[in-house]
Amino acid sequence: MTCFKNLASVCLVVCLSMVAVFITPISAAEQKPKPQTLFTNCNVFDGKADKLATKRRVLVEGNLIKTIGDKDLKAAGHATVIDCGGRTLMPGMIDGHAHLAIVLPPNVLFNSHWAYSGAIMTVEAKKMLLRGFTTIRDAGGPVYGLAKAINEGLIPGPRIYPSGHFIGQTSGHGDFRGYNDGPLRDRDYRSFAEREWSFVADGADDVRAYSREVLRLGATQLKLHAGGGAASPYDPLDGTQYSLEEFRAAVGAAEDWGTYVMVHAYHDRSIMRALEAGVKSIDHGAMIANDETFIKMKEVGAIFNPQAFIFSPPEEMVAQAPAATYAKGAPLREGLPRSMELAKKHGVKIAFGVDSFGDSTQLSWQNLELRHRLPWFTPVEILVQATSNTADLLALSGPRNPYKDGPLGVIKEGAYADILLVDGNPLEDIEVLVNHQEGIDLIMKDGKIYKNTL
Repeated sequence: MTCFKNLASVCLVVCLSMVAVFITPISAAEQKPKPQTLFTNCNVFDGKADKLATKRRVLVEGNLIKTIGDKDLKAAGHATVIDCGGRTLMPGMIDGHAHLAIVLPPNVLFNSHWAYSGAIMTVEAKKMLLRGFTTIRDAGGPVYGLAKAINEGLIPGPRIYPSGHFIGQTSGHGDFRGYNDGPLRDRDYRSFAEREWSFVADGADDVRAYSREVLRLGATQLKLHAGGGAASPYDPLDGTQYSLEEFRAAVGAAEDWGTYVMVHAYHDRSIMRALEAGVKSIDHGAMIANDETFIKMKEVGAIFNPQAFIFSPPEEMVAQAPAATYAKGAPLREGLPRSMELAKKHGVKIAFGVDSFGDSTQLSWQNLELRHRLPWFTPVEILVQATSNTADLLALSGPRNPYKDGPLGVIKEGAYADILLVDGNPLEDIEVLVNHQEGIDLIMKDGKIYKNTL
């Protein structure tokens, strides 16, 4: 018996020794230091202040900003050190109204295989990141899979907050039927656009059900249409879409998931109805003419997400637009100045959204939105809109927010390391960001460098 006890003790010691051998390398790997990048000799725009913090050092560890300091700030021996040479270090820009899934003209997009448009989406996602946009809120389209692939590191691109399928009423801005197509209620068949792009829902019960479906698929917020659009042929711009009860059904479904509703809306009546229902993001608004609309917006804490570029288009954009679309959009171009003036007058929080879509050329005009806001806002105000203000908009998604490790749109300790290094001072000359190929020397997203010309 004593012999067996001794043998058991020996076996136990041997087993524990073997376990220790296998465990030790794993523990050592777990203790491997996180990569560090130390930016030296930089002037920092933190996403909020109206002036630069000069001669700073910014230490990135892993995917977060660890420390911001002066010349005494040191990094670990394994750190990568980047001398900024007095350049401006700022947060990556955020486009709060992007359309990465609309990379082809609709007549081509809806008549092509999904894999073709999906391949183009991956190319355009990388281009968008290299324009300095490290995050976008996609305002409608099937980007669920694209967002997942980017998050998993399979392809380069900005962080994506997907809205997924549009939700709208029969005859609304998201009703993509041709003029002679039969009513949706009279047929079981659904086209590619009707299945993958836009849910047509009428009545509170249908709106609630489709809202839940979009959330199930992975949307971080819901996108509803509250009025007509220039790019849709049948719904008038002055029309109002969805009843108060239908809006409340969507808002209730979103709030049950801890998130919010954004709306495509242009004029006072549609926006006031949406605000009464609890909508938190008002996108476009180019025909707002009444002070009361912005007073209500500020009262309920909604965020205004206007566009300047598409409603004050340059000649090259006009040349590409269908004549009917351009003609229909005249009230938007005429109303934009008053809408912007009233927004600034009442001090509502203003986000940054571009709404460029259709093909690679039109998507490439994304940075022009910065310039086109100058008639109403200073460069500092525009940069705040394009960083921390739009980050606040994204944060309305609450627990549906896929990026919870730190804040976006700011340069501060604990924030995500989404960083641009700009050759110049964009607080004085925003053209350095408009001309992004020459003006942006370094782009970092999530602690990883995607462009570095230094």
